[in-house]
Amino acid sequence: MKADKYLQMLTKHIENSKMRKDIMREYEDHIEDCKEALMESGMREDEAVRQMGDPKEAGSALNRLYRDVLDLHMALWFLGCVIVLLLGRWTLVEIDDKLQEIILNYTGGIILIYGFILSAWEKHHDTGIAWVYGKNWSGGIGAMNNSGFILAVGVTLMAHSMERGVWIALAVAAGLIVLRSYIQMLNNKREVELLWEIGVADTVINYKGKGTFRGKQMKIKTEEEEIQPESPIMIVCFDGAKPVVVRM
Repeated sequence: MKADKYLQMLTKHIENSKMRKDIMREYEDHIEDCKEALMESGMREDEAVRQMGDPKEAGSALNRLYRDVLDLHMALWFLGCVIVLLLGRWTLVEIDDKLQEIILNYTGGIILIYGFILSAWEKHHDTGIAWVYGKNWSGGIGAMNNSGFILAVGVTLMAHSMERGVWIALAVAAGLIVLRSYIQMLNNKREVELLWEIGVADTVINYKGKGTFRGKQMKIKTEEEEIQPESPIMIVCFDGAKPVVVRM
């Protein structure tokens, strides 16, 4: 087994995408040093690599150590937005009549549903807490168009008392943690299945394109030079939900 194949098998068993990149960088140097030291004693490369142990067992052990599914960040950001908005609402509005209450309930409920859908999309695409749609956008509006802020607006509309607002906020925060952790688990599973897979380019690939892996076409990108159709390609990492490929 070659050193690069050993590293591929090892990292394929690590679900945490952020830690996988760090481990890969560290192990590249470590494996190369160990391989050179063993080859100096007369071993062939495949024998030297075999002395390093089973890459599947090593990868599984590292995965148990660095596995991370639980996502608390958006829930904490959401709760912070709720506190600010609830305090603002009770500073400006003291009494709601029945009609206002019904309108606010329905409006808040619709906003909550939209916020949960947006939060699932954000987690799938691995966006940050403050993001903007489009690389050429600038300014500080990113924090206002994410799901945490939108959900906080929904809770504020439905909170007809501070106590009611707190209970709704806690329920939504718990729902956020469960939803985003589940999406993270699905992303981890998908990455592990697709990492190092070899396929073919269906279109020209640059910052976007399409390729086929395991008989399924998917959106991909490359950080290298433009890849032409029919070229053999391999998935080496992920940019959010999109696989990043290199030409074989």
